[in-house]
Amino acid sequence: MKPFSLPRFPHTRCVPPLRGGRSGFSLIEILVVIGILVILAAISIPVLRDMRTMARRSNCEQNLIRLATASQAYAIDHIHLPSGTLTGSASIATGEGLSVEIETDADDYVILPLTITSLPKGYHHNWVSSLLPYCDREGMFQAINFQVGVYAPENAVMRDADIPFLRCPSSAEQQKLNTTSYAGLHSSDERPIGTDNDGLLSLNRWLIPDDVPDGMAYTILFGEKLSPPQFDLGWMSGTRSSLRNAGTPINAAITEETYHDPNFVGGLGSLHAGGALVAMGDGSIEFLSDSIDMEVFTSLASRNDQTKSTEQATPPSE
Repeated sequence: MKPFSLPRFPHTRCVPPLRGGRSGFSLIEILVVIGILVILAAISIPVLRDMRTMARRSNCEQNLIRLATASQAYAIDHIHLPSGTLTGSASIATGEGLSVEIETDADDYVILPLTITSLPKGYHHNWVSSLLPYCDREGMFQAINFQVGVYAPENAVMRDADIPFLRCPSSAEQQKLNTTSYAGLHSSDERPIGTDNDGLLSLNRWLIPDDVPDGMAYTILFGEKLSPPQFDLGWMSGTRSSLRNAGTPINAAITEETYHDPNFVGGLGSLHAGGALVAMGDGSIEFLSDSIDMEVFTSLASRNDQTKSTEQATPPSE
């Protein structure tokens, strides 16, 4: 047997790379990559912005659902809705002790309408305070002194309290922490807040289902509002700070001079594109376009105009 031996190979040597060989990206390749990144950013940024907008609107809807659910729970416990706002002679929960001016003519009694102004004086405890126990804020409700008015020193701490679910995420940056983005509807037209209003939440009125012949499902309970911060008296104030009407178009431009009139209340508005969210009396949430027919809008705000709107709410063009 022949001895085993390894094969012999010719001697090889490493050949150095040619000088001038490519060791990086060319300018064209870099520009192509940058162009692709720019295109991706142009596509993704609007998508992210739309997602953020949708998330804010969804959170706003949840806030309204929370308030509508609280009002339903309140109505079950008390057999009536809370009053929109109160004078000093009325009980916050039941209306006991409520006194109103009357005229007598033989055996007939006529209730004289009472009104309030949007000034920081008066009792003005409102529907927001009434619903606090039904929004997991029992401690805050107990901390409010209902023996004195909203603007009394005894209520200063609570008056400045921050309740996050009362503010729409889309408009939170433009509001003070002690304000609310949501208002109860006191009237179908522009008029002072009073006992003769035809909305679901007005002055010294605790409504039962029989008081709403149009039906709760066809009547607006809450809606979004916008107003200059310097004219907002806070969520505790039962003035235009927490009550609005359907007397002006949604998102209508209101001059600062108009807000100087304490009898002016104002309408609904939001920073959602194209309209504002509302909660109906049955708890359903609708988006009302700011181009909604005013006759339809005022009908939705009235509890007793004997009409039921067939116009459907339209989704926002966000």
